Amino acid sequence: MSSTIDFAIDLGTTNSAIARSTHDGVEVFKNPLDLKQTLPSVVGFRRNRIIVGDKARELLGKDPENVFGGFKRKMGTTETFFVGNLSETKTPVELSAYVLRELKTFIHTGEEVASVVITIPASFDTIQSNATKKAGYEAGFEEVVLLQEPIAACLAFANKGDRAEKAGKWLVYDLGGGTFDVAIASINEQELKIVDHRGDNFLGGLDFDHRLVTDVFLKEIFRNPALAYLKKEYEERTLDFRRLYQVLLLKAEEAKKQLSVKEAVDVELEINDEDGIEEEVVITVTRDQFNECIREKLSYTLNLVEELLADNELEPSDIRQVILVGGSTYIPLVQELLQTRLKTEVNTSVDPTTAVAAGAAQYAAGKPKKVKATQEKEVSNSDQEIKARVSYPKSSMDGEEVLLLDFESNVEGYFYRIRREDGGFDTGIRNAKQKVREFLTLAPDRLNNFKVEVLNVQNVPVANNIPLIGILHGKFSIDGQPLPHDICLEVDDLEEKRTKLEVVFPKNSILPLNKTIYREVSKTIYRDGEEKLIVNVLEGDRYALPETNQTIGIIEIDPAKLDMDLVKGSDLEIRMEITESRDLHISVYLNQTDQEFDHLFNSSEKYVSTTRLEEELSLLIHKIRKDLKEKEGKEDFETAATLREYLAEAMAVEEEVALMKNTLSGDEKYHICERKRRVAQKYDQLGKHARLTKARIEYYQLKEGVETQVEESDDKTIKLRFKEIADRENEVMKGQSVYMVESHVKKLKSLNNELYINSDEGIIDLYYRVSVMDNSSFTDKKLAANFKEQGQKALERQNYKELKVIVFNLLHLLPAKKESSVWKNFKGTGIG
Repeated sequence: MSSTIDFAIDLGTTNSAIARSTHDGVEVFKNPLDLKQTLPSVVGFRRNRIIVGDKARELLGKDPENVFGGFKRKMGTTETFFVGNLSETKTPVELSAYVLRELKTFIHTGEEVASVVITIPASFDTIQSNATKKAGYEAGFEEVVLLQEPIAACLAFANKGDRAEKAGKWLVYDLGGGTFDVAIASINEQELKIVDHRGDNFLGGLDFDHRLVTDVFLKEIFRNPALAYLKKEYEERTLDFRRLYQVLLLKAEEAKKQLSVKEAVDVELEINDEDGIEEEVVITVTRDQFNECIREKLSYTLNLVEELLADNELEPSDIRQVILVGGSTYIPLVQELLQTRLKTEVNTSVDPTTAVAAGAAQYAAGKPKKVKATQEKEVSNSDQEIKARVSYPKSSMDGEEVLLLDFESNVEGYFYRIRREDGGFDTGIRNAKQKVREFLTLAPDRLNNFKVEVLNVQNVPVANNIPLIGILHGKFSIDGQPLPHDICLEVDDLEEKRTKLEVVFPKNSILPLNKTIYREVSKTIYRDGEEKLIVNVLEGDRYALPETNQTIGIIEIDPAKLDMDLVKGSDLEIRMEITESRDLHISVYLNQTDQEFDHLFNSSEKYVSTTRLEEELSLLIHKIRKDLKEKEGKEDFETAATLREYLAEAMAVEEEVALMKNTLSGDEKYHICERKRRVAQKYDQLGKHARLTKARIEYYQLKEGVETQVEESDDKTIKLRFKEIADRENEVMKGQSVYMVESHVKKLKSLNNELYINSDEGIIDLYYRVSVMDNSSFTDKKLAANFKEQGQKALERQNYKELKVIVFNLLHLLPAKKESSVWKNFKGTGIG
């Protein structure tokens, strides 16, 4: 039995495939019924039967209420599909599990597959990724490893032909049935690495089919006088029309495929008129018509390609080759536009419909199964564990490779033995030395696993820390999988009385990842109080508002669980680990109470904190109101109208939370949280570019004046504060966070104000401003009048130190500004 996974599945939006890697290459399994290598990702429910694949797809037009496709797009959401024949709902995870189970029947060898690699779009977030894993477990797999589709595609192309010719940067253009990914891959003679990517989980061949139906088919149908009545049914989305629409989609898909090789096709339809009489309709569709239907969406994909290249400071000429993946790349216009815009070679040497499954199988061939360790011989407990450092290459093209063992323990009188898992190599028992150098013979085109045993004088194996040695021969090794989005921790900004994001793992960091963060508790949390310490880990854009990003793990530490009050300023240790398949483990250690809280997060849970949801909504509503007032004052009525819409939407969500606070189920909370995120995202993007530009200009204009004053100042503290602001200037000004830039401007303004009141000219100017104010404006009229009189005398004597004290006394007599209840009641996370 193989020790590697070997089996892989491309779980697609419209079609799926299963493949296995063997010593002879990759086999993409065929459906035993029709010998096709792909299975339509469609599930139908008929009485007591569940139908998957082509048969289910054929039923789409007859029974759309009980047949479902395209559910991959809904992975990671709470959206469900109601099955009329069962009177129950099915989740995208459950429907995907049916497809995965059906793919198992393609395996003609009769093997029971417990471990599998399943591919996902590179742009899938953590929730979507873990939902895919959950579908794998529900389908009966005991171990599920996820692999990003661009990596799988690269492997399918990379492991063919001369490696040296392939070195350089590749562009993977993956346009499937429901999703689009574009990635830049860096290839050398042994290693493959994804540099960066872009994607859209709602763009693919399905959208082209819909455009062909709406822009061509329906227009022709509605022109037929006998079928004009259908236009009203289309607008009302009647059940009969929904059935017809599914038939039209199937016809559109067939026409799309034929137009890849023909200039025109005739689509024959049989549609009943209003009296039930069958009307024959023939629609001629040309390739030019189809191209016009899809040109806009294809141009959008090429815009993403160009953005990706620009962000990575690459020109099209820097790309060695473009790899086409996904069935939609068969469309001739795709290749035409790519070659026109990029002027780069397009590689079509691998079948784009099975490339992902084939590449994933090659990856699976180098991935050891996670099996329970079995001891071949009794391990002696009488000896101490033998420790050693090991060094060896992870992949090789040669017939043998060197293994270096550097024993840290004293191994005098001990022996060692190294054996290849398949029995093809064995060193025999040899005397151990402090430094050992062994040449290991490699079996070709596979993962070679070697076990190192250390034996005592009785030839009994003793405990050691030497891991299983794995060397992949003849194939590219993968430099891990990149994160599609930033992973951030939400922390308090007490000065601004709001929370902000602190990036923990930047986008494109290579998985697996782990990091320990040391922070302080930002507020005292009392054991008998209600405020919690909240560790909120989010996925998204580090420059956005926290409320716009997706929570992927949250630990709320209830005060009742604390052994004592948690004092403000005490140390906090947060450790985060993300596996290659995107499991997130969070561990929180409280130094003061010597307590640890941890949790492993996966797709089966929805992470929504009602406490954080309420506070985020309150802050969001306050910000929108403040911005709305400003825009109305400036008579920017167009923006103000948009802000009023956002305010109404945010308030509606807040009301829903209040009404359902005590009865919110996990799904309801998730749905409400998504609504809040959408409002926050729209608000965050509204005028973002203009606000960024305005804040940056304000900063640089202010800096010029402040810098001159700082140079003339003898105050070391002032100079140090200015240096701290200037040191972060490049990072903040180049970032896309309006909040961070405006916060930086605020710090510079504060420093400018301090320089102002510490100068003679500034204190004189400030005195004149305060002295002209009516005495009734102060909390003590008589005292204010007295201070004004003293100030005039100090001014006449040119005693500016005395004048400064008097001005400060006058300022203290002004009534304090009322603080907004939103800011006053700011709770935050408790992490400073």
